[in-house]
Amino acid sequence: MKMTKKQFRHDMRRGLGSCQLELRRCTDIEEYRQDILWGIQHALAYDAQCEGTRAIYFFDMIELFDDWSEFYTLIADSAKRNIKDPGWRFFHYEEILALMAGAGYAPAQETMDELYELLLRAVQRGRPSGNGIWAAMDNFSRICVSILTNVMQTQEDREAFYLRVLVDYGKILARKPTFGVHCEDKWFEMVAEEDIGETRIHELLAQKSSDPDIARYLENNRQRAAKRESYQAVIQAETLKTKTAESLYEKLCVEDCTQITRLRRILRKCGQEEVEKLARLYANEEREELRARILRLFRISDSMSAFDDNGIIRMISDAESENETLREEALTALQETRGQLVRAYALQRLEQQPKDTDALLMLITNYEPGDGKRLISLVKSVSLNENNGAWHGVFSGVRELIYRDHGADKELSEALLPYMLHEGYCSWCRLCLLELMQPRGLLTPELIEECRWDCYMEIREFVDKL
Repeated sequence: MKMTKKQFRHDMRRGLGSCQLELRRCTDIEEYRQDILWGIQHALAYDAQCEGTRAIYFFDMIELFDDWSEFYTLIADSAKRNIKDPGWRFFHYEEILALMAGAGYAPAQETMDELYELLLRAVQRGRPSGNGIWAAMDNFSRICVSILTNVMQTQEDREAFYLRVLVDYGKILARKPTFGVHCEDKWFEMVAEEDIGETRIHELLAQKSSDPDIARYLENNRQRAAKRESYQAVIQAETLKTKTAESLYEKLCVEDCTQITRLRRILRKCGQEEVEKLARLYANEEREELRARILRLFRISDSMSAFDDNGIIRMISDAESENETLREEALTALQETRGQLVRAYALQRLEQQPKDTDALLMLITNYEPGDGKRLISLVKSVSLNENNGAWHGVFSGVRELIYRDHGADKELSEALLPYMLHEGYCSWCRLCLLELMQPRGLLTPELIEECRWDCYMEIREFVDKL
C-alpha cells in the first residue's frame, strides 16, 4: 500500500528503511523529491556520536534519481554555510557530498576539495573558543576522514592524501606550536591504518622521515602521549589515596561539581561497605548543596542499592524540595532505586499527574506483575517530541525491564517493542529493540526487509545475519 506523505516524513525522520522501499515500489519517484530534500535538512541523526550520520541513508535515496543537481546544490550550500558549526550538521552534509564524489559526481568532487582548503585556511587563521572547542579544527579532521575513506578510490591516492594531511598538520604546528592538543588527530590515524594498512603506514612514514612537517606532527604525538601517561599516573595515585567514604565526602565538601566525573570513577573502585557508608552520610547530611553533590556522585545504577530506607526517605523528601538542583538530583536517583517506598511514591505521583515521567521511570524500575496494562498506556502517552520529549529515557527503561524480568517480558513485549521500534528517533536503541524482538518471534519478513535499508549500518548487518 502506498505511504502517505505524512508517514513518509515520519519514517524518514526516524531513519527507517520503509522510505527506501517506498521509493523502489512507487510509480513516480519524483513525487518524493521535495520530501527527501526536506529530510536532508531536517532528518539528522538523533545522536551522531554513537549512531554516525545518516549520510548513507540519504545517498541510497539520491542514487535512485537520474538528476542529482538539486540535491547537490542544497547539500553543498549547507556544508559551506555550516563549515564552522560545532555540532554535527557540517559532518552530515560533507559526508553525503563525499559519497556523491566517490560515486564519480564531478561537482561534489570539486566541492570536497574546496571545503578542505576552506577549513585548512580557517584553522591556519583561527583559534579555539574560550571553552576550548575549535569547530573548524574538528570539521577539518572530519573532512580528512571522509576524503580518505569515500572520495579517494585507489591505494595510491589514499596514500598521497594521508601524507598531505600530516604535512598540513605539521605546518599548522609550525605556526601555532602551543595548539598541539588540537593537532593530534588519532581518529584520522586510526582510519588511515584501517584503509591503508598499518604496515604500509610505517613504510610511508619511514620514507618521509626527513620531511620537517611530518616529523613535527609525529613529535607532537609523542609529547601528547607522554603527557597522558603522566596524567594517568597522577589519577592512579589519587585513586589509591581516596578509597573511603570519608575521603570522598571530604572532597565533595570542597570541590565543585566539575570534578564529579573523576570522583565517580573513584567511587566505582570503592568496596560496597564504603559506598554504603557514603549513602548513610547523605541521609544524615543537613546541607542541601552537599546532598545534591552526593546524589550526583551516585548516578550509576549499580550503586543505588547502597541506600537503606532512611536514605530513600531522605531522597523522597528531597524530591519535593524547593531547591531545584537538589530536587532534580533526587528525582534522577529515585528512577534507579528499588524498594517499596519508591514504588508507593511513584504511584502517588502518577495518581496526581498521569504524565509524570519521573514517576513512570520509578514505576518501571519497581515493576510488579500485573503492572503491564498500566505501563503500556503510560508509555504510549509519553511525549514523542524529538528533543524535548521523555520518550528516550522511558523507552530505554522499558527495554531494560523486558530484558531483566520474565513477567514484564510476557506483559509488555508484544505491545511495546514494535511501538518503540517505529516511534523512537534513536537508531542505536532501535538495534537493541530488534535484538529483543528476534528471539521473541516479533520480526516479520516485511520488517526484516525494511531493516535492510535502515539508516544505522549495524541494523543492516544484524538482519543480514538472520
